[in-house]
Amino acid sequence: MGQHFSGTMRSFLLILALSTCYLTAAPPDMQARVEQLEKNYAKIIDLETKVGRLEAKIEKQDSLLAILEKGHHPLKDNVDINQPRRQIVILRTCHEIHVANPSHLSGMYWIDPDGQGIGDPPIHVHCDMEAPEATGDNWKWVPVKGTTSILHDSESEMDIGNCTEPGCYSRQIKYYASDRQIEALKQLSQNCTQNIKYDCRRSPLSYNETAYAWWIDKYGKTGNFSKSHCDNLDDEKPFRKLSFRNERVPLTRIHFSNPFKRSGQYEVRRLRCHGKAKTEAMPRSCEDLWLMGHTLNGIYSVRGAKQIETVFCQFDTRPNEQGFQKRIGYQDIKTRPIYFYVQKDNKFSERNVPLPFELTIVNIGGAMDLPSGVFTAPVNGTYFFSFAGLAQFPVVPDPVLREIGANLYKNGERIAISQVNKGHLVYPDNLSPITVQSTVSLQTGDEVWIQISIGISGGFLYGERQLMNQGSHTHFNGWLLEEEI
Repeated sequence: MGQHFSGTMRSFLLILALSTCYLTAAPPDMQARVEQLEKNYAKIIDLETKVGRLEAKIEKQDSLLAILEKGHHPLKDNVDINQPRRQIVILRTCHEIHVANPSHLSGMYWIDPDGQGIGDPPIHVHCDMEAPEATGDNWKWVPVKGTTSILHDSESEMDIGNCTEPGCYSRQIKYYASDRQIEALKQLSQNCTQNIKYDCRRSPLSYNETAYAWWIDKYGKTGNFSKSHCDNLDDEKPFRKLSFRNERVPLTRIHFSNPFKRSGQYEVRRLRCHGKAKTEAMPRSCEDLWLMGHTLNGIYSVRGAKQIETVFCQFDTRPNEQGFQKRIGYQDIKTRPIYFYVQKDNKFSERNVPLPFELTIVNIGGAMDLPSGVFTAPVNGTYFFSFAGLAQFPVVPDPVLREIGANLYKNGERIAISQVNKGHLVYPDNLSPITVQSTVSLQTGDEVWIQISIGISGGFLYGERQLMNQGSHTHFNGWLLEEEI
């Protein structure tokens, strides 16, 4: 009905304009007559545009009327009739409707992308449950069921007229959904696209480095059309499909021009979103929780960079809005405890080799190997190590400088050092404490050990034990401070 009315109206207005031209007194020259025809034609185009808007509104009203004639409330048409009447659930996307009930047919449905009962009211959209949708960078056509299409007031084919200045034809596109609902739908979807079908025979988008057509995105930023066969004036291909994706959709305004006064019709397609946005198996943020379907404000545990973090999620706002997520803190949740404490039971003087140990006080996690003296990190994380020993220097006949060092190594690289020395005086019993400690970031499989270096006139680690229960003078311990998960 709408198309028939539009065709009839177009013919009527054209005849009316031509009649007006011929009934009017003849202009003084041919140029004046052409200008008069152009003015009348511009009036026709303006009226045709208004007719297009009315047709879009009539289509929407017809959809609502058809639903009402079936005896259903519009907000209940995509609700399972077997549910109790009070449990009306409006899902967020056509994809969710299809997953909930794959038997649903294509048609008009109510959805609420920003969450039922919060934010903006539900929106009436077209759900494509059967036809294919373009996916992937290569635009291969594969079946994608549950595609959401948002209607707008510029869906009918329109003529850009004969204006010749760059971008002189302009039209704003108004969608039957709020900006908030559209943005929420994009965030919930795997991909969103919008196409323009353009009849561009000898009606270029750009010519001689001059842009004659462009578009405005939802941020108010201008974008130029990419080069295409439309810019080749010898190419007689009638149509060009111009495609837009993701962040810059929906289009809010378009500009065209007809510098050579040839064919110039266009049709702005609906905004189409399909699939479900990918989320981690274990949520990392309030946004992941929202994408999974959580809508209740509250405190949640999410996976942080290194720990399980606690966040407060304000789901009546959107992920891109202030206050959506507030970080509270984190919880230490380790896969297993890791710590050790070992001792030596005899003196040791061998240099430049890992220091072995004989006595195990505790070795939880089994990461410390006593015979080799090497600790192997079982998990990624931050560890703390501490070594203490008693250095003994031999008595020598002449007064000389004597030194001994204890070094902490990671994968063969020295990362910490401690050193003690004795002066020139000679004592019968030369004992000095030596310690080294460090906090180290380790990856799984990294190795850490203590290594002795002997300086001038040497020295060794004291190893005598006066009583068994008094412990050793040389001991090494370490533990996992914080695991990275």
